[in-house]
Amino acid sequence: MTSALLKILQIHPFLKGDGLNPRAGGKSRLSLQLSRELALHGQTVAIFPFPEPILEKAYTIENGAMPLSLLPTARIPPLKKIGWYFWTASRLPLDDRSGHAARMGAMFLAGLDDAVKEFRPDIIHNHASFSDFPLYYHALGLRTPLFLTHHTHEAGQHLDSYRRLIFTSEALRALVCGSDGSLLERTRLIRPAVDKLYSDPSVSVATRRKGILFVGGLRLDKGLQNLLAAYAHSSALRKVPLRICGIGPERERFEKFAQSHRIPAVFLGRVSPEGVRREMLAAQLLVNPSPAEGFSLALAEAMCCGTAVIGWKPQLEETEKLLHLECGVGFDPASSSPEALVVVIMKWLNRKDIRSLRYREQLSLGARKFFSMERYTAENLVAYEEVLEEG
Repeated sequence: MTSALLKILQIHPFLKGDGLNPRAGGKSRLSLQLSRELALHGQTVAIFPFPEPILEKAYTIENGAMPLSLLPTARIPPLKKIGWYFWTASRLPLDDRSGHAARMGAMFLAGLDDAVKEFRPDIIHNHASFSDFPLYYHALGLRTPLFLTHHTHEAGQHLDSYRRLIFTSEALRALVCGSDGSLLERTRLIRPAVDKLYSDPSVSVATRRKGILFVGGLRLDKGLQNLLAAYAHSSALRKVPLRICGIGPERERFEKFAQSHRIPAVFLGRVSPEGVRREMLAAQLLVNPSPAEGFSLALAEAMCCGTAVIGWKPQLEETEKLLHLECGVGFDPASSSPEALVVVIMKWLNRKDIRSLRYREQLSLGARKFFSMERYTAENLVAYEEVLEEG
């Protein structure tokens, strides 16, 4: 771990990442966990949870011996500068050009201005690929090195604003950057970590296993419809129980489909991280046939539980190279049929080697070591120091 002591301003959701919002995803939790770990390793960390409109005064977040500061994102501009803030906000190239948007923009500018002047960060790190934060950053003429961790399987916004673009997988970097050399030279690969709950070496994987598990949002981009279609096409697969962790706008539609095709599915709704771990430790196989991901934390979490996975193909291929171990099957629903998914699932369920305790222990050991928060924190700190040394 680096010995440099830095002041790091983290731009990521707080309310979503702190378990207070039921729509919080793995990426929100990961960004909050990184903030916590950076502080525990001696760095001075403050969270600026843009675009959540936090109007109250700064307050302290409990974090063991090293608390975090949560800074207000929006402030009422002082009278002597109110005209400048409103004029500057009105000129920002935002999609919303309403008067309300201009007022909120002025308050966000005032909030960021105060946060930077009071905290004086060495690094500003944004964790949202689609974010107007760089517009406010440039409007204030800030020069603090700006980082982005790019999680989303889409191009993102304002990429030229960042000194470093951190990608979670080689496939995502290639998708976003293509052959643009000027962009590629500002990128770094840092694979995400799992919550310590999943990497805990004391948790045994020697549990009785049964059935298939899906973990993710109940939305079309997460691919549960592909798994349900496979069940609908196979009487053999319908003998295998299916448990589903997650919430989302398509839940009612998915439940009706499962009922009409007599699929033995249990929709568990929102499940705590502890509950997800129990489900992963009890499942024979995690099947998340998403058509696209930046990096699926659910796949990494399942591997840490000694559970083989079927999921986003680029991630599976990269992970197997990193772990030097067969982890599962990469599956692309865009180029494969439900029948093909049935074949893949049944083949893996019938393999004796992946049902062995030896295989599960090997998989969990390799995954827990690689996807550790310690490694993730250290690699982010190295990226920060690299930029600061460049000047």
